[in-house]
Amino acid sequence: MKNILTLVAIIFAVTLVFAQDETSTNPPPGFATRADYLKSLTSEKKMLEAYHAGLISKDEAGQLLEDFGDKSSMDTYGKVVDQDGNPVAGVLVRAGLETEFGDPKEYDIKTDDQGRFHLLGLRGTGLDICPEKAGYDFDYKLPCSTRPGLYVPDPSNPLIITMYKPHGGEPMVHDKLHAYIPCDGTATRFDLLTGKTNPDGNLSVSLIRNPLNIDFRKPFDWTLTLQITNGGFQAITNMYPNEAPADGYQSSLIFHYESGSSNWTSKINPQLYFKGKNGQVYGRMTLNVMADFQPPPTLFDAEIYANPNGSRNLEFDPNKEIIR
Repeated sequence: MKNILTLVAIIFAVTLVFAQDETSTNPPPGFATRADYLKSLTSEKKMLEAYHAGLISKDEAGQLLEDFGDKSSMDTYGKVVDQDGNPVAGVLVRAGLETEFGDPKEYDIKTDDQGRFHLLGLRGTGLDICPEKAGYDFDYKLPCSTRPGLYVPDPSNPLIITMYKPHGGEPMVHDKLHAYIPCDGTATRFDLLTGKTNPDGNLSVSLIRNPLNIDFRKPFDWTLTLQITNGGFQAITNMYPNEAPADGYQSSLIFHYESGSSNWTSKINPQLYFKGKNGQVYGRMTLNVMADFQPPPTLFDAEIYANPNGSRNLEFDPNKEIIR
């Protein structure tokens, strides 16, 4: 919304420099007063059309634009559910109303027995939604923590906000792996339960790039290959990665980037579930791979949470961390 208003303001500023203000102060046909007509201009499009048609003056256009900044409806119908889709009652929903001119305003409301809530009659430029309830977690990085710009208020189609109800953490390993790996395809092996390099480790990482010695000014071809002995990977796609999937794992993953492709990058940060030791270990990892260190080797970092007890529960409790 702010970007749109800024663009419209620039358009007004450019056109007004060359315009002669010969607008009549009388209301157009069908309107009793000038004020009634101005109130009818409820969108940027209508304001622009009226100005270019000579129906409103530059001063009126500027004032309408300023006033319109905080007149967009922020009406919202929402529903809070848990990770299994069950409604969550009694959630305190804190709504932060953003305005173009003035300080943000906060409104609080609780969900009903069906997890539903509604916020009506609010006008501004944006709405932040922060649900709170004891015993539940919420990731504020989720898309639904902010009212989508194209959201259409509809009580039969509420905005879905997902919270997570923890089941209780189990003893887990938490490692932060920091390493440099060759760029010629030579494999480096790591132990998933210690985060250290180990020739017998169950995580194999190899990266090959062409050319081997790169020019920072030019893209290059490169491929990263990940493999797990007696296990596999799959991408994390759900909102809360607190339970590893039972199946669907691939024994290896390949990330390939060609210099001429539209999606080329020298840095990736995939988030992955993994299974190891034939299902005796489940976990999740976030990688930070930078393929452009020159000269080689290049950077390979990983943050790893692993449950070595054969359980797919990945809720990490720092008080139960296994220190190795």
